Amino acid sequence: MGSEMNDRVRTGSEPLALVMDLGGSWIRVALAIRSGHLLWHERMPTNAEEGGTAVISRVDALLQRGISRAEDRRIVGIGIAIAGPVDPETGIIYSPPHIPGLDGVSFKSLWGKRWDWPLLVGNDATLAALGEYHYGSGSGAHTLVYITISTGIGGGMVVNGRPLMGAHGMAGELGHMTVDRNGPRCKCGNIGCLEAIASGTSIAEAAQRRVQDVGPSHASPLLMMDMASGEMDRISAAMVFEAAKKGDSLSQEILEDVARAVGAGLVNILHAFNPDIIVIGRAVSHNWDYLWPGVQSYIEPHAMSHIRKLGFKLAVSSLGDDIGLLGAAALVWQGQ
Repeated sequence: MGSEMNDRVRTGSEPLALVMDLGGSWIRVALAIRSGHLLWHERMPTNAEEGGTAVISRVDALLQRGISRAEDRRIVGIGIAIAGPVDPETGIIYSPPHIPGLDGVSFKSLWGKRWDWPLLVGNDATLAALGEYHYGSGSGAHTLVYITISTGIGGGMVVNGRPLMGAHGMAGELGHMTVDRNGPRCKCGNIGCLEAIASGTSIAEAAQRRVQDVGPSHASPLLMMDMASGEMDRISAAMVFEAAKKGDSLSQEILEDVARAVGAGLVNILHAFNPDIIVIGRAVSHNWDYLWPGVQSYIEPHAMSHIRKLGFKLAVSSLGDDIGLLGAAALVWQGQ
């Protein structure tokens, strides 16, 4: 595949966007044409624990590699999707939870004058929404909301084809809306955030607590404990879903709480933004069919009647791991 993609870069003539998805686990880089096709891409581990200077060095190396791969083809801009709050105007990154070494760093300041091309940055979930609008499920939508439910929960909005950034690029923190005022404390400090109940991390932690409460010899948690090789702290969200699908009652109770929380979050989104479409992304999308009945049973009695009557579309993202790259590409091409 790599050789074939490199040949497509060499033989084509369309201008290119150099795009990057900087996440907590991986840094991905690609060359994209306006249609959203990726002609070449590579990735390397972020290794955030090595500190900000090391991450910046990897970002720089991958961008330089992308420039080299473009050869004589025209690059129109650089777009970077960043896993954390970032001001799109200044480029300053604020306390990124999975890459703490980049707090206060601005790629625009570092490289904005180094190259002749515009360098554009945005939060990865905000740009994912833009990617869905241009290349995914949201084509033609007036108002699109994207919500990513994975290790954490984030989101982004597109209105009339433009990403809704907020005053400082901080719009879309959908994981930190309160959905249960008696719920668990979130890592952000709030009580009952959606993320504190429905993220992959929170599902795993809830399962570990519940197994500990009832005792590992209890009949219900045996399946999860077997999956985790008897080590309670190895129970993951994926195991909870798998056990629930096999009839484990404790797992099913946990996921009922998750479905109610997601339903409450979606009702808030419906009332706040009145979207044409809500796109569900990332890890939970693989288990959406299991969650949806519980989510729907919450939405129906709680969403305002005219919202239900007018209707909205709910879709699962089909862009996979490329969604951050495609969102960054959409940002670049939108500026052309």
